[in-house]
Amino acid sequence: MTGGNRYISLGFSEEKFKEGHHIVYIYNDDVERKRTMSKFLQQGLLDNEKVLYLVDDISPDDMRKELLELGVDVEKKQKDFDLTKGHYAHCPGDIFSREFMLGMVGDYYDNAICEGYAGARGAGEMSWALTDGRATVSELLGYEASLNDILEAHPLTTVCQYDARRFDGALLMDLLSVHPMMIVRGQLVKNPCYVAPEIFLKEYNERIHRQTVQHQRDEAP
Repeated sequence: MTGGNRYISLGFSEEKFKEGHHIVYIYNDDVERKRTMSKFLQQGLLDNEKVLYLVDDISPDDMRKELLELGVDVEKKQKDFDLTKGHYAHCPGDIFSREFMLGMVGDYYDNAICEGYAGARGAGEMSWALTDGRATVSELLGYEASLNDILEAHPLTTVCQYDARRFDGALLMDLLSVHPMMIVRGQLVKNPCYVAPEIFLKEYNERIHRQTVQHQRDEAP
């Protein structure tokens, strides 16, 4: 299902943006992040969008209480708001699957439109990503890069939240490379580090291959 012609408010910025943006939010201030995300989620509810939040740091019930305190109508708008555990929890065996999640994103937008919503938006906490073997770095980056193509046809406006205190600098730079837009000090800005998905994946795979070959040489007797 195609779309993407609407211009929407993100809630935390006065400017309107085309729906379907793939946004990264690298943060180290939990108070600012929750305030920004609450505005993003509440605006979606006000604009007749289906809203999804994938939580990881705390339980969905605790997150619901925090959002209520921050002014998000999660009780009055229960049928419009899906608050659930993080990405991996929706995959078979609680092990992250790039293909499964990409399909879920597309279906979520399509189902929202079929149900009569004007659009859909979602935000996810990504602290789960490299915990307990749920995903590898290559799987995570492959998912984030491929998500750009999915959102072209199924323009769910998406915010991926990464805690700068939990991810190393090299990985954060790669993550920046696959998100066209980013949140900086509560504002949405064009990401100067963005690389087209097919180019990023080609360069990333070549880099990993070189590193593997070099490691094998270093380990050789």
